[in-house]
Amino acid sequence: MATVLIEDYALLRLALEHILMRVEGAGEIIVLSARQLGELGTSWNKSVELLVLDVNPDPVQAIETLERALAIFSPRVVLTLYGTEDPAVSAAFARRGVQGYISRSSDPAALAAAVSLVLAGGECYPRREIPPDMPVAARSVMRGLTKRQEEILRLLVQGHSMREIAEHIGISAATVKSHARTLYWKLNVRNQAEAAFVARHRGLIKPDDEGED
Repeated sequence: MATVLIEDYALLRLALEHILMRVEGAGEIIVLSARQLGELGTSWNKSVELLVLDVNPDPVQAIETLERALAIFSPRVVLTLYGTEDPAVSAAFARRGVQGYISRSSDPAALAAAVSLVLAGGECYPRREIPPDMPVAARSVMRGLTKRQEEILRLLVQGHSMREIAEHIGISAATVKSHARTLYWKLNVRNQAEAAFVARHRGLIKPDDEGED
């Protein structure tokens, strides 16, 4: 299995390649520019698990590039990156089965979480943003998270299992699962991968929280 990354900007291409290399399940990383994509024939013979495509700001070109990439690679999962959100383009992508549409200016943790999320079968599209200068405590209040739910969210983002979280904070695994269900409902997500993506993308978790044990 392989991941195909289509990105024209050299620095961003290098940064995205490094992010993808750290994501479990990404496999071999194949990097192309839009021009190289245009020069490819239809005889591609490598199985592609994930396509990461930085889309052109022109809606017509964005959709044409996506359709060409889909025809050549037949990827299982597609994550697209945008500079300026275009609801018409995101809707067109969703109709074509694209799993993700995320800003290319997202921080590396959010981009990595988005890749993990779509590989796990989830979707990530723009939602109402919380102002970036809002204090973390205020964001939690806005979301209606309790202190216990904040603690569990932080541990979920770190990748801990329900049993590990239970042992860490001294409660039963059943209680952790109950808190997690409520947490998922409040964040409008379905699972741990989606919760991690939303927490990172919306700044519900401080950067120094993610490395704590």
